[in-house]
Amino acid sequence: MIRDTSVIVNPLSLPNWDNPDITTFLSFIERRLPQNEIDSNTYFVGHSVGCKAALLYLSELQKKNKSLKIGGLMCVAGWWTIDTPWPQLEQWINISVDYEKIKEICNHNIVTLISDNDPFTSDTLTNKKLWEEKVNAKVRIVHDAKHFNTDGLAAILDELLLFCR
Repeated sequence: MIRDTSVIVNPLSLPNWDNPDITTFLSFIERRLPQNEIDSNTYFVGHSVGCKAALLYLSELQKKNKSLKIGGLMCVAGWWTIDTPWPQLEQWINISVDYEKIKEICNHNIVTLISDNDPFTSDTLTNKKLWEEKVNAKVRIVHDAKHFNTDGLAAILDELLLFCR
């Protein structure tokens, strides 16, 4: 955990990220970020399948507490489809959440960073359109950031500084 006078960062490394299981991920997030510790000053940032995990977790939180609001959600290398999904990702492609409720719990503050050369989701414009349509995300396309594993890190930092204001 990184502490600053105004910010607490609680990074979560999802277990078995190479074999992402919905039940395992949601249980892990719930243990690490219980509902009673989440409020309008809480911001979620997810990467790749972690974006889908955040959407599911926020959907579950909203069902339990309809008045709960967070500061926002940032999705880095977020996707709706994968060009060639491997079996472990199939369960994540068509997750079932109420996107209107996601917008509400996030105070309509949803930002998505996608790359114009992501090796897993080559149709950048369709991906962008889906983020805009489903959750009214502000989408930023970052040139040559691939899947944001080592590329595009400056763009993430720049966007985070704007996002958490």
